[in-house]
Formats: sequence, C-alpha cells, structure tokens
Amino acid sequence: MIRINLKYCNPALNIAFSTWNEVYLMGDVPVKLKPAYYRGSLIYRLPATGKRISYKKLKQGMLIKPTILQLQLLPVYDKIKWL
Repeated sequence: MIRINLKYCNPALNIAFSTWNEVYLMGDVPVKLKPAYYRGSLIYRLPATGKRISYKKLKQGMLIKPTILQLQLLPVYDKIKWL
C-alpha cells in the first residue's frame, strides 16, 4: 500500500495535488493525471475525455486541505476468488 500526502484541493474540479507533478482526479478510484504542455502552458488531460485543465485554472479554486491518499498496487490475495 502506498500513502501519498496531498496538500491542496480544488473541490469544483474534484482534483487534489501536492506539487505540479503529483495531481490526482479524485473519485471512486483516484487517477493520476500526467502533466503536459499546450501552447506554452502547463495542462492536465482528463482520462477518456481528453479535456484539458490548465494549471492556472486549477490554482484559482485551490483550498489548503491536507488529505492522505492510500493506493494498492496489487490485489490482495484474499480478494482473488479464482485461485
């Protein structure tokens, strides 16, 4: 299990981040968003839609709200039914 400390949150976009490189779309399953450049600006693309969110827009609705995100990389042995 991996624990990630996130410092900032944007509740309007449902995105939490600690640095410009560690940005997560919060939902049932958190998804890490990869940074990219578009026309000289730092952006993040939402998965499956391709919608772009700029870092400037992300910072506009930012709140300082520390959260801890816990991710499992591999499934737990007890949860695998077919073994």
